[in-house]
Amino acid sequence: MFLERVCIATDGSDLAVRAAQMGALLARSGAGRIVAVSVAQPSFSLPDDGAVPALDAVQREFERARRAALAHVATIERIAHAGGVSCDSATPLASSPGPEIVRLAQAHGCDLIVMGTHGPNDANRLFAGSVAQYVLANSPIPVLLLRDPREAAPPDFAEDTAA
Repeated sequence: MFLERVCIATDGSDLAVRAAQMGALLARSGAGRIVAVSVAQPSFSLPDDGAVPALDAVQREFERARRAALAHVATIERIAHAGGVSCDSATPLASSPGPEIVRLAQAHGCDLIVMGTHGPNDANRLFAGSVAQYVLANSPIPVLLLRDPREAAPPDFAEDTAA
């Protein structure tokens, strides 16, 4: 498979940076083009009294989320340029990153989506890795998920000795 464009999705974690390094190597073996995606996710919670947050607080949260996403793609851009790979970036605003990652990868004509995943493992099977699971399950584009080997459960090679 010849890779013309690789989508690298990032949340700014160390694992996402390692995935970006792998994505840059893969992109360099093809046409050398990356699309860095970080979804700006504002985080809101309503107080117990049900009061609506002030408009300036809401605006500050949107700005915080956008700055974080811009910082995440800036890291990917540095990795790409250091590896001799061109890089476009996208920082959409959304509450759910999975659909945006898939949408942007398709819109940019990507051949592969590369991202890190933190799970699932036995301790947090219901929660961890939900963005990666969404992308893997819903993307028509091939997906490469990279896990931290320290988070992987060791294989169980025990044989049934009761027989």
